[in-house]
Amino acid sequence: MWLFNKKSKEAADVSLLHTDIHSHVIPGIDDGAPTMEDSINLVREMYNLGYRRMIVTPHVRFGSFENDTDTFDARLELLEMAADKENLDMEFEIGAEHTIDENFRTLFKEDKLKTFNDGWLLIEFPFTNLPPRWKELIFDLQMAGYKLILAHPERYVSYLSFEKKTIDELKNRDILFQMNITSLGGFYGKNVLKFARYLVEKEYVDILGSDLHNMRHIEYLKQSFRNKDVCNLIESGCLMNNKF
Repeated sequence: MWLFNKKSKEAADVSLLHTDIHSHVIPGIDDGAPTMEDSINLVREMYNLGYRRMIVTPHVRFGSFENDTDTFDARLELLEMAADKENLDMEFEIGAEHTIDENFRTLFKEDKLKTFNDGWLLIEFPFTNLPPRWKELIFDLQMAGYKLILAHPERYVSYLSFEKKTIDELKNRDILFQMNITSLGGFYGKNVLKFARYLVEKEYVDILGSDLHNMRHIEYLKQSFRNKDVCNLIESGCLMNNKF
């Protein structure tokens, strides 16, 4: 569902964000851009919106996107070369969106987790329930030196919205919350929108990300940047995007 509500007359100043944290524009690796041409078209649109740096985060998920993180740097180099040929002055860094699933601990033990910006790790929870022994896992990760960012917590609305103490505990454990921009525009429906607003009101949102996969997402991003909630959050000065 896409809700065209609470529009602002002026679009948000995306240059205040500068950096997009969370996108799927490495070609042919997950459910994002299928070809390099698609990737470059997405990067060009992000540049035109006002972004100057993208941290790209391919899925690493057991059973669907079992990507070898050792190949990620080489894949990023190909994207950088293609962007240079198109004279796109976009800076890139590559991480991963790691789903906390049955294979995550194995990757952790084998030192296969892909971080960015000096030790930051983007993690994704399952959409149906909290990961088993999540407290122990987060403790182990942080003790090992990982700095954690939780991808789109507002989308775990089916359980997190009913576990407010868990939300507080996650924040108290120094985990950054990365909200999808389009969640505040209503792209994922009314329930996610309501929960997203709750997280904003609690001042729990640290980062806004595009979660960009395709040109359809670009159009929703453009609409979202005219949403009053998005504009107010970007202009609040509370976000950490430009720290990355």
